[in-house]
Amino acid sequence: MRYIISALFGLAVGSFANVCILRLPKDASLWFPRSRCTQCGKSLKSIHNIPLLSYAFLRGRCYFCRTVISWQYPLIEALMAALFLFHARFFAGSLKSLLIADVLSFYLVAISLIDYRHRIIPDELSFSLAAIGLLVSFSNPYLSGSPGLRFLHSLSAALGGGLLMFLLAYAGQKAFHKEALGGGDIKLVAASAAVLGWAGIVGPLLLGSLLGGGVALGLLLLKKKKLGETLPFGPFLSFGTYITCLFPDWWQWLFKL
Repeated sequence: MRYIISALFGLAVGSFANVCILRLPKDASLWFPRSRCTQCGKSLKSIHNIPLLSYAFLRGRCYFCRTVISWQYPLIEALMAALFLFHARFFAGSLKSLLIADVLSFYLVAISLIDYRHRIIPDELSFSLAAIGLLVSFSNPYLSGSPGLRFLHSLSAALGGGLLMFLLAYAGQKAFHKEALGGGDIKLVAASAAVLGWAGIVGPLLLGSLLGGGVALGLLLLKKKKLGETLPFGPFLSFGTYITCLFPDWWQWLFKL
């Protein structure tokens, strides 16, 4: 039963993630107006908004104008359902860890796609994730000690992560005479640290840098990018954050190699 609930909840969260991905870069309200076709502008009925099923029933086209609906919608819904199912299995012994992983996956998927498309990480996402991290810190299994110490751990990690990223951004600006890290990247690491503690700084930075550097090198070799062109760092930081959520101490393995 928990797998069915997890999958259905994931589909619903995936549907909301699509709303965030579409509207936040436009500074539009997430709540009003109701969902509508991006082509003809007509408001969609409730039956047209059932995750995955509506897309299949409508055969991937708007009910009113028959415009093709982007594959993003069913893919994000299916991805979130798959992640929530995976969490239900992976964190079977810890409901708190499962819920934190669910929340993080929503934020990280939305942030990754928005940053990839628009080169921005909306403050609404990073700030609300940081706030959630502080609010749940008192019983957060990724932190240790008494409830008060856990809160201090979350707060200090968030401030420390933000400061470290700011210093790295400043150093990169001075060294390369252009923006090396965006403000969104700084806030994302601070938010990740609020949820995962100090591991939420080290893990995402290490893995994000390794993965981002590898992808950049590959694109250069394939001549898909020119030297000096940048990649959005948010998706790589998000991937590093997610892996750190699953394996909080993974980065310590590097020192054992």
